[in-house]
Amino acid sequence: MCIFHRNHREHSRFYLVTVHIVFGVLIAGTLALAFGYVFMLLWNSLMPGLFSVHPVTYWQGVGLLLLARILTGGLGHGRGRHWHPGRGEGTPPWKEYDVWWKEAGEKSFSQYACKDKSDGEAKG
Repeated sequence: MCIFHRNHREHSRFYLVTVHIVFGVLIAGTLALAFGYVFMLLWNSLMPGLFSVHPVTYWQGVGLLLLARILTGGLGHGRGRHWHPGRGEGTPPWKEYDVWWKEAGEKSFSQYACKDKSDGEAKG
């Protein structure tokens, strides 16, 4: 048996991964170019009339979008601050809230509710 035809599944999996990567890059590039064009159109239709700034070219629009992305969120997706189940990132936020409620929240709420009730009776 030829070594190139050992396992058909390995070849098809490699092919599928390669196709997904190529199409992903093509789609991401197309979307980036389209967003740059839309940004340029919006900038050139709004900003010169509102703030007396110069119109931008296509590549300046793409650059402004990239700069805005870097300044507001960075380039990577990262993990963020959200809790995702099953990723071993500690306890979920609602579990911490349950503990707080049992320790201090319930007592504070009952004091607040009793205070409101006594203020309402005094006014009424």
